[in-house]
Amino acid sequence: MDTSPLEQLTGNGGLHINAAKIVAVLLVIAVAYAVTAVIRLALDFGASRFPSHRLLFKRVQPLLRIGVYGVAIYYCIVIIAPEQNTLFALLGSIALALGLAAKDLLNDLIGGIVVLFDRSFQIGDRVTVGSYYGEVVSIGLRSTKLQTTDDSLVTVPNSTLLTSEVSNTNAGNLDCQVVVDIYLPARTDLKEIEDVAREAVLTSRLAYLKKPVVVNVKDKFEETHLTHLVVKAYVFDTRYENDFAADLTRRIKKELSRRKLIPSDVRFTDVVDN
Repeated sequence: MDTSPLEQLTGNGGLHINAAKIVAVLLVIAVAYAVTAVIRLALDFGASRFPSHRLLFKRVQPLLRIGVYGVAIYYCIVIIAPEQNTLFALLGSIALALGLAAKDLLNDLIGGIVVLFDRSFQIGDRVTVGSYYGEVVSIGLRSTKLQTTDDSLVTVPNSTLLTSEVSNTNAGNLDCQVVVDIYLPARTDLKEIEDVAREAVLTSRLAYLKKPVVVNVKDKFEETHLTHLVVKAYVFDTRYENDFAADLTRRIKKELSRRKLIPSDVRFTDVVDN
């Protein structure tokens, strides 16, 4: 006599599920969740205790999380102990159901795996995705989270990352380049403002001086003729990117005023490039 698919899975020769197995599976899942929580706390503590290796601690988190849950799934299968044919049939049914009912979710899961192993960016990197710029604080199987410079948390689906251009500022390094734009009157002495800008970088406590400092000037026409001062320097830790930019801007303007390089009747002009 033919049996139904459900009987084939749960009856003789299929899955032998009982209360003890259900409890064991739930226990494995709970232990896996607890282990990932402990790993996260330990790595966060290590990142705060050893800031020079902060990015390394953060980057191993998603890999360890996937490893723990992978082991948990393996033990769940061992506990249930399905026969080989039943296991293949079950996996096929789950794959078909996911493919039909959760196409977007499946794309995000595939995107998350690609992001983790392609390593175009990692946790701790400063990236631009679309109109958002911020630090990668989490890479999950479904989405990636960015902490923007204005302290907003942006969630980007992983499938979007596979089809969008992603700009990486520090590419795995603890330091990153900071660009400061200052707009001055056109008649300002160019040589002196370049010297002031370079001195501000070299004396900043946040500067990373093992990489080059670039100071450029160019003309800018925005209702009037201006001199556009562009300072490119590296901050020693990406966490202080905004602080470094503010520090340079403040000290450059203060020194220019002290040296009387700006006429007293002229104010600094802030212009946003189009």
